[in-house]
Amino acid sequence: MRKCTSYDKAGQAVIAAVKDLGGMERFISPGDSVLIKPNMLGAYNPDRHVTTHPSVVKAVAEMVLDCRGKPIIGDSPGLDPFPLVSRKTGIGEVGKALGVPVLPLIDSIPIRTKKGGKFRKIELSRLAVESDKIINIPKMKTHCQMTLTLGVKNLFGTVVAQRKAEWHYKVGLNRDVFASLLIEIWDHLRPCLTVMDGVWGMEGRGPSNGVGRLFGVISTSDDSLAMDQVLSPLMGVKEGDFPLLRAARSYGMAYNEIRTIGDSVESFSPKVDLPKSDSLRLLPPWMDRIGRDILSSRPEQDRERCVGCQKCVQVCRAGALTMKEGKVLSFDYGRCIRCYCCHEMCPVDAIKLHRGAILRVLDLLDRI
Repeated sequence: MRKCTSYDKAGQAVIAAVKDLGGMERFISPGDSVLIKPNMLGAYNPDRHVTTHPSVVKAVAEMVLDCRGKPIIGDSPGLDPFPLVSRKTGIGEVGKALGVPVLPLIDSIPIRTKKGGKFRKIELSRLAVESDKIINIPKMKTHCQMTLTLGVKNLFGTVVAQRKAEWHYKVGLNRDVFASLLIEIWDHLRPCLTVMDGVWGMEGRGPSNGVGRLFGVISTSDDSLAMDQVLSPLMGVKEGDFPLLRAARSYGMAYNEIRTIGDSVESFSPKVDLPKSDSLRLLPPWMDRIGRDILSSRPEQDRERCVGCQKCVQVCRAGALTMKEGKVLSFDYGRCIRCYCCHEMCPVDAIKLHRGAILRVLDLLDRI
């Protein structure tokens, strides 16, 4: 981990943090095909702090080129057209300047997960599966559904296009099942290097509608899960409250000891505004249907903010959303599975999450 409070110095911090691990030559050999996987969630300017900053992507790509690797920068945004995402995030300009392709992950192939996993088959980007190496460049953010989105979660971007929403639909209310999916994707892909853009990240209602936050760090690791396990408590999230680490522990993959190098982690202790998660674990699975109404939050439209883009309607695999004339959204809460993809993909924060009755009572009692 290296301290870094300005993107003007991010390149230097990335170089130093990678050197702490033995240098890029430890990870990349001449001729290696390398997928550089940033966070390109949508068409957001870098100053929104939703996507990986282009200066961090540039530093990583330059180091791969210096090792005579063959990099491709790629991701699969949820809904926005990839050319627009590439341009707005500034990552497309990085590719042009360095002569590195910036491509959407559009072709998927089925992969077999390891024995003992919860999912027999997952479709992932062919480019991700067939590249010699993957370098993972996530953004340090909170996440309304999964509490945090760090190294492991960023690899969900190798699930192509709207298949992401289909997976949200399949796992429904169960965050631990979704976390297991994330663990199995990571376990199959195993990036050789993860470089966390934590100079500016996001707190509050992430991953796209939160508030930018100066964390002031660049973090690197040869193990995305180990990075998440170190960063999450620093962001104020205990292992038992983080679905991803609960899942990792259930697979026997979490670590009891992790060695850290670089700048001291003790100096990094921001008080992060964490999103309030629906405490679905208070009810057994067979009561999920009841829990949708009395225990979970439900999405609602903020009509003053809404611009009528209908991205929420497009992403809803449950078919729970329709838009009427006059930009009025109609929610079918009987169909709604509370995946909150509508909230995540809304570019103007026009989908609010209204807390369920029991959650509001527990808030008053300071129980969650």
